[in-house]
Amino acid sequence: MIRFILALFSPFRWFIEKMGADYNQFITLLKLKLTIDNRNSKGSPGQEKNKTNVLLWQSVAQIAIGLLYATFLYIIKSPFTYYYFAHTFIMVMMAMMIISEFTSILSDTSENAIIQPLPVKGNTISLARNAHVFVYLTLMAFNLSFLTLVLAFLKFGFVSGLLFVFTLILNVLFTLFLANILYLLIMRLASGEKLKNILMYFQIVIAILFMAAYQFGLKIVDQSVFENMIVPVHWYTFLVPPAFFSGFIESFISLEFDISHLIFISSAILIPGISVYITGRYLTPVFNRKLMDLEQGDRSSKIKNELSGTGFMLRMMMPLFVSGNEEKASFKLMWKMTGRERPFLQILLPSYGYILIMILLPVFNDSGYNKAILNGDKYLLLLYVFLIIAVTLPVALINGNSKNAGWIFKAVPLFSPAGLFKSFINATFSRFFIPFYAVLGIAVCLFWGLRVLPDVIIALMSVYLFTLLFYIFQEPFFPFSQEKAASSGGKVFIRGLAILLLGLAVGFLHKFLLNWMDYTNLLLIPIYAGCIYYVNRIFFYRKINWKEVDRVNIY
Repeated sequence: MIRFILALFSPFRWFIEKMGADYNQFITLLKLKLTIDNRNSKGSPGQEKNKTNVLLWQSVAQIAIGLLYATFLYIIKSPFTYYYFAHTFIMVMMAMMIISEFTSILSDTSENAIIQPLPVKGNTISLARNAHVFVYLTLMAFNLSFLTLVLAFLKFGFVSGLLFVFTLILNVLFTLFLANILYLLIMRLASGEKLKNILMYFQIVIAILFMAAYQFGLKIVDQSVFENMIVPVHWYTFLVPPAFFSGFIESFISLEFDISHLIFISSAILIPGISVYITGRYLTPVFNRKLMDLEQGDRSSKIKNELSGTGFMLRMMMPLFVSGNEEKASFKLMWKMTGRERPFLQILLPSYGYILIMILLPVFNDSGYNKAILNGDKYLLLLYVFLIIAVTLPVALINGNSKNAGWIFKAVPLFSPAGLFKSFINATFSRFFIPFYAVLGIAVCLFWGLRVLPDVIIALMSVYLFTLLFYIFQEPFFPFSQEKAASSGGKVFIRGLAILLLGLAVGFLHKFLLNWMDYTNLLLIPIYAGCIYYVNRIFFYRKINWKEVDRVNIY
């Protein structure tokens, strides 16, 4: 598969060399990156490393997501509307991927220490980095659109399907350009450590902007003719990128070449083409210089004094989540460490932006908000949407830059590591979830009344239980010890999807009990309490032992 991907770049050799890169060096670097990403290394340095088709797992997971969206597109009759929604979905998913997965690649400077002393020409390193991201975004776009493409062949003909494939590539190029230009704008504001911190928090803003753009794209649909799903063309439609590509396809399959369609055709071809040239010729050298600033760090930044770990929140959470001195020490340590690790925050914090924009905004935009929402049980959606955090938080906890620091935890004189791992997830959950959920819970109680307080508690217990379960069923890596690879996530997605489906089932059970008989929902409190007690006191110690920990960690 890697050879096939590399062969696709051969027709563009002239363009790569024109951008100031050496083609052979470019292919070598790209091959190295793809080979490393397609391996899943386990065990200690003395053990043989297992090769697994990580790309295959990722593709299966993305095709499954595309299947769910294709069922929605199936009812659409208009080709313009069909491809408009298809490209909107792809652009949003790629944006989310860039934010959550590829920031570490775009801003990675670890390879410079090895490659830069070598006679590598011009922009080769940066172009290989962008090509690396482009390969995965293209693979992702085709995986997500596989069933959409099949439907396009059946509904609109063979030509429309081929044009859709062509516009997918243009969509990827344009989205990658937007990512580069946005990150460069931020890089002009600061340098070194300050820049790294700004980039981390900027991801949340980017997530909100892309999600808001997605909502704006959906609002363009004329609600009065929603049954036929028609996207009317207004002046602002020409400013929406998905409309470029959908108008391009519609023009050729209907053989309409009026002014509107000519504008769409020109925008679909020229804007991505110009974007690629600007990225390779001008943005890439600037981006590389900024990355060198990142590598040097901000030497003039002041050293902050660390608190002793006796804050109010810490003192309040410890009695709830800690039992014994062993857990107390690791709880305090993890409480501090989670506030310092950028990879952890880069994965976790955008999830809250996704929740706010994808779920909360549409709910509060409901036309029957004043009566229907307040008198109904839609607050359950607001509470159970945080099951997303139950999947994101455990994954974020193992990603970081401390790959060889596991010996610190290994040196702790404990018979079982279960207490350590239990404190790791409990400290992270209590610091980064409880305060946010408490604010939402108070807001829900203010809008729906104190009668929903038991439901707020039940949903909290549910999210906590599934967070523990997802963390236990992960490989027992030490915190912040795993580099975040762009190709990882297939198995994680499948496990997360299984737990989310189970969580949705529990949410519907909650809804059923709430509407069945008065106070029957309260039965869930002792059930969850018993499950949480079992997981914390028994299941953790059965599942996590030193043998399993030593099998996956490197010391």
